[in-house]
Amino acid sequence: MAKSVIMSAWTRHLGAPDRGLCATDLTTLTMLPSHSVLAASLMLCVLRMVIAASTGLTDDEAYYRLWGLGPALSYLDHPPMAGWMIWLGQQIAGDSALGVRLAAVLAPLLGTLLTWRTAGVLFGPVVAERAAWFGLAIPLLAVGGVVMTPDTPSVLFWGLTSWATAELWRSGRPNWWLLVGLFAGLGLMSKYTNLFAGAGIGLWLFGSGQLGRQLRSWQLWAGGAIALACTTPVVAWNWAHHWASFGKQFGRVASGHELTLRYFGEFAGSLVGLLSPAIAVLAGIGIWRAATAAYRDRRSAELLLLAAVLPLGLYLSVHSLHDRIPPNWPAPIYPALGLLAALGVGQLPASWGRHGVRLRRLALPLGLVTIAAIYGHVVHPLLHLPGEQDPTAQMHGWADFGQRIEARRQAVGATWIATSSYATTGQLAFRAPPAIPVLQLDERLRYINLPVPDARLLASPGLYVELDRREDPARLRQKFRSVLALGTIARESDGLVIATYSLYKIADPVGQVLDPVD
Repeated sequence: MAKSVIMSAWTRHLGAPDRGLCATDLTTLTMLPSHSVLAASLMLCVLRMVIAASTGLTDDEAYYRLWGLGPALSYLDHPPMAGWMIWLGQQIAGDSALGVRLAAVLAPLLGTLLTWRTAGVLFGPVVAERAAWFGLAIPLLAVGGVVMTPDTPSVLFWGLTSWATAELWRSGRPNWWLLVGLFAGLGLMSKYTNLFAGAGIGLWLFGSGQLGRQLRSWQLWAGGAIALACTTPVVAWNWAHHWASFGKQFGRVASGHELTLRYFGEFAGSLVGLLSPAIAVLAGIGIWRAATAAYRDRRSAELLLLAAVLPLGLYLSVHSLHDRIPPNWPAPIYPALGLLAALGVGQLPASWGRHGVRLRRLALPLGLVTIAAIYGHVVHPLLHLPGEQDPTAQMHGWADFGQRIEARRQAVGATWIATSSYATTGQLAFRAPPAIPVLQLDERLRYINLPVPDARLLASPGLYVELDRREDPARLRQKFRSVLALGTIARESDGLVIATYSLYKIADPVGQVLDPVD
């Protein structure tokens, strides 16, 4: 029933008249998207909520959960917005999988409205409806609607920044700069990647010839001041901790290997696959048509849209020539790519004939089918890949594994659990009894937001648990006089081994058990 409603609405909209790239008749743009778009958004939200509440956390989510338990000005890995959102979700839905993910589940509802409104302001109601549909059918955004990471607020505030900039362009009212600055600043409080949103605004101003006029507007400077003020907590945290987060993240710019095309191929492949191949083709056509219009006809709307994509896209392309690009890094530009695909629908070359018709008709269902397959695989694996090759394997087997670890802890009389990685720390902390601390022996700056462990607790026997490939008995013996190997325990799902963990009983510490923070 839901599928038939969605497909009939999409088919009707394919036949709507397309007035070209710069159709911006706002008199026909309603206050909200069509009923079919809203209904599809709500149905997908309910589905995401069910999946979010019923599946295990990823390794990163389990670690970020600890941020929510101790909100701070910032954290080693990222700015604080994700931690603050998780904290809010935990206040509403408890310290549960749904509590951790609540913001990720709800954010796409606003994201759909932002995509629709931005597209409508720039290109009119026909493109707005298509862009909203494509936003619902992009696999990466669907995954982000279940899994809570810093990409959730990053994508959200990037979208809000783009929307406010579009309203600024359409209305000509400089007061919009105040909102642009606010959303850009909150984006920087989400992920350092959002610096490229500001670069895009600068590119648009320069390319459209508006830079000089806008620089004379006090609202632009006030918006910039608001953006800088929003980043104060991040700067303060880094200043107090020797610029650790800045060094960790910006140090990646120069890291990597010698020049190679291997990583670029991986980056391009993941971009196309997570955008959905048909939508990716349409987005490519939209980029070409928009770039032509922006250059040849000096159309500011097309330039504004391209500027939201180009700085980050170009940086990632260059970075991929010497290092691997994680699939989530380009997440903030996916909504804009969906909007470009909506432009591409009305700009297919006439020579494509029936192939172009098939492409338009298949774009939405192919994306939705891909999303259904991903969601199905998350709930119950459709393919069984060996070991940890399946990225969703992080989410499975932890309930039983946690119970077995707890039984072993009680059997050896340990009063706390030690680890050597943030992933194991986060996952075991989520499963362990509340009274049993789970502590990573090293990288203590990751946990500066949490209460300092009691020294008397660390003097008592502990249970060390870590992936067998990460275990380091020699390091344990530097910290404890008594280190007793207890064998291994496998984390399994559906009878298949996902990962194997080594266990040690540790006691009688030598000096400081936990590495110093600095």
